[in-house]
Amino acid sequence: MSLPERRSTILTFIVDDYISTAMPVSSSAVAKSGGFNVSSATIRNEMGVLIEEGYLLRPHTSSGAIPVEKGYRHFVGGLDLNSPPPEDLVTLLNHRMDIAPDDVDAWVRIAATVIADLIGALAFITAPRAKMPDVKQIELLRLHDMLVMLVLVLQEARVYRSVLQLKREINDSQLEKTRNKVTAEVAGREVRELVAKKDREDLDDEFEQLVWEATIEALVHADSVPGERFMSGFGHFMSDPELATQPAKGAQAISTLENDDAFADLIAGIACGSQPVVAIGSENNRPELCDYSVIMSGYGGEVNARGVVGLISPMRTAYDRAIPTVTFAADTLDAMVNRS
Repeated sequence: MSLPERRSTILTFIVDDYISTAMPVSSSAVAKSGGFNVSSATIRNEMGVLIEEGYLLRPHTSSGAIPVEKGYRHFVGGLDLNSPPPEDLVTLLNHRMDIAPDDVDAWVRIAATVIADLIGALAFITAPRAKMPDVKQIELLRLHDMLVMLVLVLQEARVYRSVLQLKREINDSQLEKTRNKVTAEVAGREVRELVAKKDREDLDDEFEQLVWEATIEALVHADSVPGERFMSGFGHFMSDPELATQPAKGAQAISTLENDDAFADLIAGIACGSQPVVAIGSENNRPELCDYSVIMSGYGGEVNARGVVGLISPMRTAYDRAIPTVTFAADTLDAMVNRS
C-alpha cells in the first residue's frame, strides 16, 4: 500500500538524512529543513504513524527516528534505477580499465577496487564463467543392496556424487540400463530445459525416476557454482558505524560471502540485461545477511559468460550512488567481455 504524499516525503527525508549522518532524525530537524509547510506537531504525528506502520524505529523513547528495512525499501522504490552513474566512477573506471585492455581478471580486480573505494562498502565480482560444460560420464555404483552412488562427471573434470537410498533391490542390468537412458537424456541439453522436465511420467519405474531427479539436482548444483570471485573493501565494510563495535557480526557476513554454497545462493537468479537486484535485509537469500543490503547486477550474457557485480553494506547505504555504480560497472565489464 502506498503512503500519502506528505508522509512519503517525510520518510524519504529521514532515510536520506540518516544515510548521510548515521544519527537518529528528530521531528524538529525535519521541520527545520524547510521542505515542509506544516507545523512540528504535524510532522511529529506523521512520524508516529510511520513508526507504528514499521517504516521507522525510535532507538530510545526520547531520541529521533531511524529507518528500518521497510523504510529503506520505500526509499529505494522511489529511486530511478536507470539514473546515470557518478561521474568520478565513469572517469576512474574507464581510465583504470585502459591499463589492462586484454586481461579479464585484471578488469575484475580493478572494478572491485574502484567501486568499493567510491561507495565505501565491500564489493564482490565474479569472473565471467562460461556455460556449464557438457556431461562426460554418469555412473551408478552399488554400495549396498539398498544403496547406490550416482557419480556425475563433467567435461572440465568436475565430479559430483550423490548417495541414493533404494526402495527395492536393483540388479546390475537395471543399473546399466538406467545409466544409459539417463546419460542419453541429459546429453547436450541446457540445465533449464532439464529442470522443466524433472517431473516425468514416461519413466519405467521409481528407480529411473530417482536417478533422473538426483541427476538434475546435481546438474543444477554444478550450474550454480560461480566463477572465481574477487572482493575488495573489507576495511570500508568493517569500519562502518553499524559494524565497528560488532566485528564478529561483520566477520560472519564476510564468511558467508567466502562460502561457495552460500555465495551461490546469494547470486542465484542474477541475470545479465535485467534491472539491478537490490536485496534489503530479509529479502536476501541467506539469513546470515538479514542485517545488510546487497546490490547486484549481471554481465556477460551476450557470450553466455555469466558474471556478477555486487556490493554489500549495512542497510544504511548511499543507494542513489551505489545502484548506478554497480550497474555501470556491470555494463562496462559486459562490453569488455563481449569485445574480447
